[in-house]
Amino acid sequence: MELNSPEAAGLRKPLSVPRILTFEKRLTVILARDEQSVCAYCPELDLVTELPTAEEALEDMVEALKDYAEEYIADLELYTQSPNRAHHLPYIKAIASCKNDWEIKMLLEVQYGLV
Repeated sequence: MELNSPEAAGLRKPLSVPRILTFEKRLTVILARDEQSVCAYCPELDLVTELPTAEEALEDMVEALKDYAEEYIADLELYTQSPNRAHHLPYIKAIASCKNDWEIKMLLEVQYGLV
């Protein structure tokens, strides 16, 4: 038995490290704070929300992303023909493929700033 083997350490099986699944970052959310509130802005989709705390603003942005994706898909022909919205389709597909809010948050790269 080797000195550094799992058996020598009293372990029967080698330890396995869990894999952490992440998505490639696709959307940016900028949280900008002023004295009264926090603004959440997604420049890729031109969505904005404003609430008292960063947590609330981020949660509201996730809801806005879901709502926009649902609306976009419901009127797909109109949006894909629109010069200022057609390029949103890959983002919409990514959001629509998410099973829950956690997966949507995995698509986000959150940045912080001040107004």
